[in-house]
Amino acid sequence: MKKYEFVTVKVKNNPVMNAIFSEHRRVIEEYTARGYEYKGSIPTVQGPSGKIIEMDLIFETEVLAN
Repeated sequence: MKKYEFVTVKVKNNPVMNAIFSEHRRVIEEYTARGYEYKGSIPTVQGPSGKIIEMDLIFETEVLAN
């Protein structure tokens, strides 16, 4: 059976300039080291111009059925 984990990552947003992603790599490395596979991301909060402010990183792992 598969188990999914969703980890919210906030983007360092400058309202005038670009948003900067910094935390995502650390989270991906942490979860893959624990045996999870990175599956993708989903934007969960966007600014008025469509810029991503928050996103969920999705991880999958196999768990033994009881």
